[in-house]
Amino acid sequence: MPAEAATAAVAETAAPLPLEMTGIGKHFPGVIALDNVDLSLEAGKVHALMGENGAGKSTLIKILAGVYGKDTGTIRIAGRETSIASPGDALRQGIKVVFQEIALISEFTVAENIFLEQYPTGRSGSINWKKIRQDARALFERIGFDVDTNARTGALPISQQQMVEIARALAHEARIVVMDEPTSSLTPAEVALLFTVIRRLTALGIAVIYVSHKLDEVFEIADTVTVLRDGRHISTRPIGEHTHDTLIQDMIGRQIDDLFPRSRGQASGKVALSVKGVATEKLRDVTFDVYAGEVLGFFGLMGAGRTELAKAIVGFDPIDKGTIEIGGRPLHPHDTRTAVSLGIGLLTEDRKGEGLMLDLPVVYNLSLAALGSFARGGFIDETAEREAAQGYVDRFRIRTPSLFQEIKNLSGGNQQKVLLARWLLRGLSVIVVDEPTRGIDVGAKQEIFALIDQLAADGHAIVMMTSEMPELLGLSDRVMVMGEGRITGSFSRDEATQEKILNAAIV
Repeated sequence: MPAEAATAAVAETAAPLPLEMTGIGKHFPGVIALDNVDLSLEAGKVHALMGENGAGKSTLIKILAGVYGKDTGTIRIAGRETSIASPGDALRQGIKVVFQEIALISEFTVAENIFLEQYPTGRSGSINWKKIRQDARALFERIGFDVDTNARTGALPISQQQMVEIARALAHEARIVVMDEPTSSLTPAEVALLFTVIRRLTALGIAVIYVSHKLDEVFEIADTVTVLRDGRHISTRPIGEHTHDTLIQDMIGRQIDDLFPRSRGQASGKVALSVKGVATEKLRDVTFDVYAGEVLGFFGLMGAGRTELAKAIVGFDPIDKGTIEIGGRPLHPHDTRTAVSLGIGLLTEDRKGEGLMLDLPVVYNLSLAALGSFARGGFIDETAEREAAQGYVDRFRIRTPSLFQEIKNLSGGNQQKVLLARWLLRGLSVIVVDEPTRGIDVGAKQEIFALIDQLAADGHAIVMMTSEMPELLGLSDRVMVMGEGRITGSFSRDEATQEKILNAAIV
């Protein structure tokens, strides 16, 4: 047989790819979300999908999930051209998307959620609850994970809820599983467990799409990576052909020479925030000082108490005992109004739920904490308000078409810049930032890091709560480690290492 004929014969007998998306286009009013994008998966492989916020990743995934319809292009599943009309249709065609916001019914049991679309029935037509529980346990055995199938799903940690979603995929015989930012709320141990489960899925021949901003995770788990930028396909390569630098360059279109810029010198020695013996329902005898011009980083595993501490020191959560002083003045009464008046504010980890007014424009979100400074005879001086807001939009390079763009339409990084600007417009001297780069792409991360560095250089005291080890070590002047609501370790910048920090965090 001639070589050409042999090659053609092999091609004809080769198994078709689980998924081929070709020339996918999607338009929204005034926006080209996707422009001629291709994506192909191999069975039993992990394919990472990366790009900055607004690159088109979510739109592509939602087309695959049946949330959006495509405007142009073709989709083939196992070699057959198809259309995906709804999420239920996607599931029937073997596609399961595990979104960042878990889509389970919290009051139902684990077993009930797994078979939600089609409960097994007995001869009489009634639901066979015994079989549901047995089949659910069998699914967890396949992925090597132990979950109480009778437990109420809403009572489970996020990591176990993700396993329920994966079990649902197996129950529907999904051949394609999409994971959208799956580790955003997981501890390092839970991430390791998730990766073990992903490898078991691929061993079963399932193709996995892994959407993440975290480069280290992608290099650990992915076989191939596709990068989108501005709605266009930039590259698809085996992960072994990439370095961190080349992957970042594909994502943002330029090199990042210094991810953690450092323009500040030594802290002033002036105590900006003093916390002494603070205790709450979840905190135990927490004591520390923060100095003007310093970034003090806090690290801890899930449940260590970082967020509870952040909310306590800005007057949001009540304290049972202890004292908090801001610039030498006691936080009394212990509430957020007093805290802000003394010069301390919180950049919450849940910016959409607790920080932003999503349906209001940028200008109102930015000026919210400082409205009193624009009051003239009982009315807001809108000209002064807009001028001040525009000043921070320019200074922080907040990318928005106008001050009156609804903030929900901005990327996560630009939303975070607005929240930082809000507190500076208010004139605060101490800013507590809780997970400042959660859900933000690498290009925006660099900008947030540069802003934090500049704020410290300008004399602000920054208290940073983070679960990201690189930014903890890259930004902090000192590191405090928490475990079970108390401080379990303290390190200078020169002393701090990943090993020491993790050892202190495990109590």
